[in-house]
Amino acid sequence: MSPIVPFIILIIGIPTYFLLHWILKKFIIDSRTLKVSSIIGTLILAPILYFGFIFLFVSYLLYEPQYDFDKEKWFADKNTRYEMRDDLVDSGILNGKTKREIIELIGKSESADSTDIWTYNLGMSGAGLGWQFNRLELTFEDGKISDVKKIEIVD
Repeated sequence: MSPIVPFIILIIGIPTYFLLHWILKKFIIDSRTLKVSSIIGTLILAPILYFGFIFLFVSYLLYEPQYDFDKEKWFADKNTRYEMRDDLVDSGILNGKTKREIIELIGKSESADSTDIWTYNLGMSGAGLGWQFNRLELTFEDGKISDVKKIEIVD
């Protein structure tokens, strides 16, 4: 544990103590009991609030919206295709399709040539304090899709 953590918990604890004291004042008449209850409540609540704030901050940094595949949205904005990536991979929409069917559904790949591996650039998303580059890789075998992979490169 970093030495700054107790200091941050103390900073959180000061307003927590006064807020708790103000709330408990309506229910506890004895000033000594009120003070002890406020201190004990603060000792319990301040670390919980600290870890709650940390959890919310990390959740905010790692949040990445996910939507069902929508052909119109797919073609409208190439930079947000990563939001539909999981649906394409997990639902199996692409499985067993031919190259022609893939071109109709999600368009021609930037790397579509005579190879049997097509790659689609799906745009960048946030990855914590960095960036995540998203790609979709389709592997063809005997003219049909045999494997669909999502590739995430974190910078």
